Amino acid sequence: MYLDTRELYKRQCELAEELDSLKYDVECAQEALEDNEDPDEQEDLVDKLDNAVSDLDIWQAEYQEELDELNALEDEVGREWMHGETLIDEDEFTDYAEDLAADLHGDAVTDAAWPFSHIDWEAAADELKQDYSEVEYQGTTYLFRAN
Repeated sequence: MYLDTRELYKRQCELAEELDSLKYDVECAQEALEDNEDPDEQEDLVDKLDNAVSDLDIWQAEYQEELDELNALEDEVGREWMHGETLIDEDEFTDYAEDLAADLHGDAVTDAAWPFSHIDWEAAADELKQDYSEVEYQGTTYLFRAN
């Protein structure tokens, strides 16, 4: 499986916006409660604050780990994160190496013409890995082009 960091960046932004919005709701509810002196409105404001805190807690239970993992992945991938870096599942790297060779050398590879019909693609992939870095994401090791 290949992952495009632009898609991961988009998801990261969505999650960060949701989190910021929920935190803002809590802050607004707290401020409204602190600024209000009308005893008739206090109960409603306490309920609004409780609901905002509850919504934030639910969101964090469901999505905080995903956001943290995306933030850590961004740190590992570096400057190309938002512009697009391809993450290649380590288990599919041999196929990736063969596809890359086909992109570079065309039909000779895809038609398995000599000498490409005799290449040890696992050894070729191992050699290619020298130009790639590894990252862990959701329990899978991915390789990406080292800068």
